[in-house]
Amino acid sequence: MGAVSGNSCTMEGSVCPFGAAFRRERQQREISQWMLAKRLDYHTRNIQRIEGGLRQPGVELALRMLEAIGADPGEFFRLLCVEATEKSDTAPSVLPGSVDVAYQKPEAAEGMRSFFGPLLVQARQAAGMSQTAMARRAGYNLRNVNTVERGRQEPGVMSALALAAATGVEVGDFFAHLALFSGTARGVYGSGSGGNGPYG
Repeated sequence: MGAVSGNSCTMEGSVCPFGAAFRRERQQREISQWMLAKRLDYHTRNIQRIEGGLRQPGVELALRMLEAIGADPGEFFRLLCVEATEKSDTAPSVLPGSVDVAYQKPEAAEGMRSFFGPLLVQARQAAGMSQTAMARRAGYNLRNVNTVERGRQEPGVMSALALAAATGVEVGDFFAHLALFSGTARGVYGSGSGGNGPYG
């Protein structure tokens, strides 16, 4: 079940809510798990575990999965955070969408595994928030925040959603830019300046 701690969207217990939300999107597009596995070059059993909530994918794999079925990553994560918030009894301490960010594509560096962390830095700094405050609101281990922000550690998808939401940014906009910068938004936004993405 999804839950919100402060303004964070997190996992609760051993069930990852990403899977059920993704399965709905896949089934609406009439794409089988086998077809998805072929597109991703990924084992069907792993997809079954993710969709069953038994496994939390990393944020980059989650973006690839959404691209593979042609889903809009920004809208998907916005709705996922709304669902998690509605299932929580905790009032948010930061209003989602209350922080505006002019995202810039991070520069790739040696050892970087994901653009998520550097983009999170932009969101956190725009909010005037410390790593400690963000980690507390997201229910995330402070020791890992610096490694994540340098792009050297890729968080699970729900942890990533919790961290982004904790800054108060509009999560749909955050993940739309992350997908664009990561090169996994082609199926949604097209390529070049003629796309319909954040810069289209």
